[in-house]
Amino acid sequence: MLKRNLIASAAFALSLSAAPIAMAGPTGHGHSAAGTMAEILTGLNHYPSDGEKATLNKIAADSHATANEKAIAKAIVNLNHSVAAGDKDKLMAITKDAAASATDKDLASILLSLNHKPSDADKAKLKMIK
Repeated sequence: MLKRNLIASAAFALSLSAAPIAMAGPTGHGHSAAGTMAEILTGLNHYPSDGEKATLNKIAADSHATANEKAIAKAIVNLNHSVAAGDKDKLMAITKDAAASATDKDLASILLSLNHKPSDADKAKLKMIK
């Protein structure tokens, strides 16, 4: 009986310690995928760092991320001063998709107009995305 209670207590303690990790989201920062991408874009200067690319690749591979979030994450990974040619059509489709969220449309539009880094107006929009 004591052994069973000890095992149950240990399992409960482990479940409590894992809860913050589970609630942190796919990026591990407590942000949504869109919020994490917005944060990366806010600090962007020409292209994402290797660490940021790793985070974006996690979003692109996350089974809970939407198709639009995955496309946006991949487009940010491929950035080099501006959006890669292969990503432009996908981002344009997001901006025109009636079913796309306003956040996805904003992120796609910001990426399409990006020239080395987001404009001050775009940074203000990005800071509103959580």
